[in-house]
Amino acid sequence: MAETPTAAPVVTRIAAAQELLDVVLASPAAVAVHDRNAWLDLFATRHVVEDPVGGRPVLGGLYDRRSHMRGGAPLARFWDTFIAPNDIRFHVEHDDIVHGLDVVRDVTIETQLGGGVVAKAPMHLLYETTLDEGAPRIRRIAAHWEVAPMFAQVAGVDRAKLGVAAAMSARMLRLQGLGGSLAFGLAVRSVGERGKQAVRRLIADGRRGDPAALKLLGGRVVENVTKLIAAGDAVTATCTVDGAHAVLFCYLDRKTMRVVRPVVYS
Repeated sequence: MAETPTAAPVVTRIAAAQELLDVVLASPAAVAVHDRNAWLDLFATRHVVEDPVGGRPVLGGLYDRRSHMRGGAPLARFWDTFIAPNDIRFHVEHDDIVHGLDVVRDVTIETQLGGGVVAKAPMHLLYETTLDEGAPRIRRIAAHWEVAPMFAQVAGVDRAKLGVAAAMSARMLRLQGLGGSLAFGLAVRSVGERGKQAVRRLIADGRRGDPAALKLLGGRVVENVTKLIAAGDAVTATCTVDGAHAVLFCYLDRKTMRVVRPVVYS
C-alpha cells in the first residue's frame, strides 16, 4: 500500500517587536529626507491611511479610477500632496508602544509649509502592521490630530500665509480633486468637546470603581491624562495605567456620544 503523503507543516513567522519598530520608524526617516520610494515601499499591498482620522481614507490595492490601475497610486498622490512640498519633523513625547502587531506613537508633528509658516499638531499615531510577502509592512496608519487648530495656525492675511493657503489649495485640487479636498476639510467635524467630556466621564467613573466603566475598560484604571485629541469618531488620550505611560483610544457612537469601544495601549 502506498504511503499517504503528509502535508508539510505550516510555519507562521512572528515579527519581533524591534522589527515592527524598525518599519514604523522608517516612515518618519523617509519623510525627513523626502525619499518617496522608500516611504511607499513600507506599506503592504492592501493598506489604509487615515490622516487625519475623520477624513477620506487613502486605500491601496484597490482599483483606482484616476490611474486606472490597481495599486498604490492614491498613496503616491497623498505623498505628493501633503509630504513632498513640506519639511516635517516628529517630536517624540513618550516612548513608542508595541502592542501585538500595533505600534503607537505619542508625538507632536512640526510642519514647515514654506515662507516661514510653521504649524504644529499634537498627535497620536496608530500603526497597524502585517507580514506582506514574509516581511513586516504597514497595513494601516491612523493619525489622530485636530484639523481646526492646524487651520488656525496657517490662517491669516499676511503674504506668507496667503501664499501657503493658495499653493495648498491648488495642489489639493490638482492631486486630490474637488471631492478629496472637501473631504479633508470635513475632517474638522469630529466628536469634539462632547466626545472628550464622554471620555473624561468614563475615566472618572473607572477611577471611582464604577463596575460598568471598569468592565468597558477591561479592568484598567486610567490616570494622569495629559493630552486629549478628538478626531473623527474617536478621542485619544495620553495617560498612565499601573503607573506606566499609556495611550487610550476611545471610539464613540456619534449619535449618543457614548464610548462604545475603548482600547488601552501600554
